[in-house]
Amino acid sequence: MFDFLSKELLRLQEERKIHAFVMLAERQRRMREAEESGRRQVEEKRRREEDEIFKQARETGGTVVKVHQSTIDSYLEDIILSSMENTAQEQAREEIQRMAVEINDLAYEMESR
Repeated sequence: MFDFLSKELLRLQEERKIHAFVMLAERQRRMREAEESGRRQVEEKRRREEDEIFKQARETGGTVVKVHQSTIDSYLEDIILSSMENTAQEQAREEIQRMAVEINDLAYEMESR
């Protein structure tokens, strides 16, 4: 009977630990989604502003602006995409490291109890 109760206690402790990890992961996911949504909104706003600037430049500028417009657009898109990828990679690394520390601390706390 003691063996059964001991195993049941261990199972419940593991279940609680897993539940805590799930809750932590869900919280982190929601935070990342909110951050990404904010970044997307900023990028969209910036893109609209740049489009408006280029549109005005095309309307008022000469043929040189019209000829080089697609090159400039491609160049700026490449810069923005590269910047977004680098930022996303850095944030992902930081997020993983932070989560690892939190999970490790949580595991030590659970084990100490």
